[in-house]
Amino acid sequence: MILTDKEKELIQGLRNLRNSTHNRSLELEWYLDTIYQDLKERETAED
Repeated sequence: MILTDKEKELIQGLRNLRNSTHNRSLELEWYLDTIYQDLKERETAED
């Protein structure tokens, strides 16, 4: 399976978020949501 840079970035960010359970960053959550929404839009545009 080949991942794009955005997909790799999302996976790494989710791992970081999971590891920061006691000190969650709202900015990180917002950033990950932005990446996820962008990936969904790209997938929809390709269909």
